Amino acid sequence: MFKKINIFHRKGLRLLDSAAIFPLSRFNNISPSYEPQTPYKNRRYATAAEFPHQNYSWPSSSSFTPYDVLNLPRSATYSKRNYYDLVKIYHPDRPIKDHPLFHQLTDETRLQRYRIVVDAHDLLSDPIKRAVYDRNGTGWIHAGLDTTIKPDSHGPNIYSNSTWEDWEDWHNRHQGPQQHVVDQRTFSRLVILLVLFAGALQASWIGQMNNGVTDRLREVNEKSARVLQGRRDSTVKQMDSNDARVQGFLIRRDPTGSGVKDHEQPVYQRELNPRRGLDEASQVGKDSRDPAQSVDSKSEPSEFP
Repeated sequence: MFKKINIFHRKGLRLLDSAAIFPLSRFNNISPSYEPQTPYKNRRYATAAEFPHQNYSWPSSSSFTPYDVLNLPRSATYSKRNYYDLVKIYHPDRPIKDHPLFHQLTDETRLQRYRIVVDAHDLLSDPIKRAVYDRNGTGWIHAGLDTTIKPDSHGPNIYSNSTWEDWEDWHNRHQGPQQHVVDQRTFSRLVILLVLFAGALQASWIGQMNNGVTDRLREVNEKSARVLQGRRDSTVKQMDSNDARVQGFLIRRDPTGSGVKDHEQPVYQRELNPRRGLDEASQVGKDSRDPAQSVDSKSEPSEFP
């Protein structure tokens, strides 16, 4: 809570600048003619004198309302002046750690309060939302939120600075250091040996597969060679007889075994059996002469009636 002009800090007495001693005329009843003639200075943050309500403090109740946040009476007309002043104080990007409102105030609490201020402004600046809230109490989501500072008599909590490793060491402080079953270097070497052994087994299996394929190909080639050699030997043995020669000729002439065609049969018969061909030719000539003789005999008149 803001007191008067002087502000007390933890490590000593510090007096604010002249702007804090002589606040702006809009926040008090001093006439502008009585203001001290001091040069204008750019202030880095909003001070207590700048805020229209010098006794402002954050609501201590957990069920605060947007009117409590902006320090605005329910029947008063909404003004953005309080909102702008609170934004200057609680905006997370403003480096105002020396401000008295930030005494024992964490960054998370500051950001949380800034969001609450923005939500309160959004609710009260809209007449429709404000009327609904005043009538039904809806639209305000920070009803049960506690953002007050809880001072610690023993100072800052040192346990918030520890990590999970520190907590693990603290819980195991009576058990002594953890005993490693296997050294890290030994374990890494064992893993490397297992990888090499697996690679060697895989290479051996691939080599055996290749050897098996090569052996099967060799067996097929040897079998084909034996079959061809047997055919060649049988052909050579059969070439000594006429039947073998004729059979070889027919095989070369008709390898598919479909047989002799109709117009080829007389040619084969004449070539393969010349004497039979001559007998057939003479028989054909005799047959051709017999019809002529029968015709002559029919043309001669018979002596007997």
